[in-house]
Amino acid sequence: MTDRLDAALYLIKRGAKVFPLHGIREGASGRLVCTCGNPTCEDAGKHPMAKLAPRGLTNATSNEGIVRHWFTTAPFANIGLATGPAVVLDVDPRHGGDASLDALEAEHGPLPETTRALTGGGGQHIFFRPPAGIEIRNSAGDKGGLAPGLDIRGAGGYVVAPPSLHASGRSYAWSVDHHPDDVVPAEMPLWLVQALTRDRAGGGRQTSEWRRLVIEGVGDGARNHSVAQLTGHLLRRYVDPGVAHELVQAWNQARCRPPLKPEEVTKTVGSIARKELRRREARDGSRR
Repeated sequence: MTDRLDAALYLIKRGAKVFPLHGIREGASGRLVCTCGNPTCEDAGKHPMAKLAPRGLTNATSNEGIVRHWFTTAPFANIGLATGPAVVLDVDPRHGGDASLDALEAEHGPLPETTRALTGGGGQHIFFRPPAGIEIRNSAGDKGGLAPGLDIRGAGGYVVAPPSLHASGRSYAWSVDHHPDDVVPAEMPLWLVQALTRDRAGGGRQTSEWRRLVIEGVGDGARNHSVAQLTGHLLRRYVDPGVAHELVQAWNQARCRPPLKPEEVTKTVGSIARKELRRREARDGSRR
């Protein structure tokens, strides 16, 4: 029995659902690469193994027979752990996650004692029980989410589970002081729930956040999402689509670092405008 199979069986016995991800191997040049075969894969060791799980996350299961088949057929596959029943706060120090978490804990108090895993990229996965009756969705900290470097993996998401191998050569591992054998996932703190559900309950960003976005702009990694959000914000307030397009193009040139290509902005604005048109048509149709 391999360590991956052992780990996958351990997870499903605790009620989790898993599926196989591509693993990491040594390439011809001696550099670690993804087993998908793409030497420049940007999601190495983190995307579904299509030959075994053609529908990716949708194939996630707690069926022991299927899990044994997967991780016997591909003993070095990484393990995808479906989230939703557990919500994971993904702290990525490379994007300021440690500093963001320190700032939030200084404001709201320390996070409760809960299950944690150390990621191969030097960060951590912090596990919580979601609040009853509230769906916590995925969000990215660099795309208008909780805070820079803090991603949320909830309903419809997944994380890479220990002892999977990261492209850095380091393995994911359960925190010695927060191992699931010793510490169960804590209930998500109320302030965190409120922060993650604010957009749905309050109709979007707060006014101060829109002002900050317009004034301060965004860097690489948050540009496309911010263009989409700003476009939607304008169109929901019935700004003429042509005017909205010109405003967002101007904001992109002045505030995005570096600016997106104008044609990328045009494509995004057009996509959001079409969605807004369909929303209005559906709303008007329901009123007839």
